[in-house]
Amino acid sequence: MRSNACEYKNMITQLPVLDKGYVQLEEYMGGDEAVIRGARICYQSAAKDPEADRRLIARLMGSEPKHNTVFEHAVFRFGVKCPIFVARQWMRHRICSFNEKSLRYCMAEREYYIPQDEQDVQAYIKHMEASFDLYEQLVAEGWRKERARGVLGTAVYTEFIWTVNFWSLANWLTKRLDPASQWEHRQYAHAILKIVEQVMPISTRAFLENLPEHIKRYVKEHHETLVG
Repeated sequence: MRSNACEYKNMITQLPVLDKGYVQLEEYMGGDEAVIRGARICYQSAAKDPEADRRLIARLMGSEPKHNTVFEHAVFRFGVKCPIFVARQWMRHRICSFNEKSLRYCMAEREYYIPQDEQDVQAYIKHMEASFDLYEQLVAEGWRKERARGVLGTAVYTEFIWTVNFWSLANWLTKRLDPASQWEHRQYAHAILKIVEQVMPISTRAFLENLPEHIKRYVKEHHETLVG
């Protein structure tokens, strides 16, 4: 896995998301080169001109049936901080690996997501603060953290590590960039996409070109790339 700081000197590897969250690229293995290696070993072929590899990736991404295994040779590990309700949606995507901060063993920090476009936000904050007051009171009285956490809501921030290959990541992006997906989760998809397209610009471009038309239109109108 690539983790040397010099690998990232021209790359933005951490982005803020929502009011207190973030995504961070911790390590990656392979890239567009790994996809090409996986594809060309099948026929022991070699590129005949500088654009041959680009055309090959585009053809593989757009082919039916899908040649997804070649894209699985590129792997990413991200650190993520997000509301629990986003994490629970995220972890429904199963062809990947997760490890999450445990509120069974760790005290919950008084950090929770506050939406900015709803009415009566102060009532929401008052409720969240009261739930933390009760949580901390119960722990102080001797309750086990694993039980006391039951009074907390799903807007509380959690942290997890996500290891995923490019093909599975592309599947996640397809679902979470859809304008019908929950807005908060979609902001994490935009942030991950901004990081991944720096690492794998050719494969990411091919992926975006093969999205369903309604998602492609949404991304074109709303996504701000970091790649020139």
